Amino acid sequence: MKVDNSNSAEKILQLQMMTEIFKEAAGDSDSFQLILESLTKAMTGDSTSPDITSILPNSGTTVQSGNTSIQEAINNASKKYGIDSDLINAVIRQESGFNTQSKSSAGAEGLMQLMPGTAKELGVTDAYDVGQNVDGGTKYLKGLLEMYGNSKELALAAYNAGPGTLRKRGVDEVSEISKLPNETRNYVQKVMKYYGK
Repeated sequence: MKVDNSNSAEKILQLQMMTEIFKEAAGDSDSFQLILESLTKAMTGDSTSPDITSILPNSGTTVQSGNTSIQEAINNASKKYGIDSDLINAVIRQESGFNTQSKSSAGAEGLMQLMPGTAKELGVTDAYDVGQNVDGGTKYLKGLLEMYGNSKELALAAYNAGPGTLRKRGVDEVSEISKLPNETRNYVQKVMKYYGK
């Protein structure tokens, strides 16, 4: 790493300040590690660093994919389906960490981690297109909210585990979420925490 001694103290101070800002924005997660790596490369003049704005949630930046930013897509879906934009934000944060190119080991794709079959049923032809993904994921979430009497916790549990899992385990009330796998229980808790309402 090539460091100009006359600016090294200033760069270290900048890096420390930016680290705290990014840690607060992304949490101590994979997203934070990507941000830190990108920032370090940018400060050392490494031109191979990725665009960090694509992984910063709620930072005032607008991430573009095609002609739609994430915030625009969230606002559009919120209005279209009558779902609180903060809830959509919370689901995206948990599902993909605002990474538009996210793909799970199970094959779920994009911001709201749509499985290919579900995406097709929802009319999503490109799960990595921000507008389509957020619209499809929000449409699916709306259907789950309707299915579970507008219970956010049950809808989120079904979003994570699938309605069939809730049915098989006899989960009809929020108090019965304890019957679901740890992953789903943790998922519901984290999304509700991010939602903060």
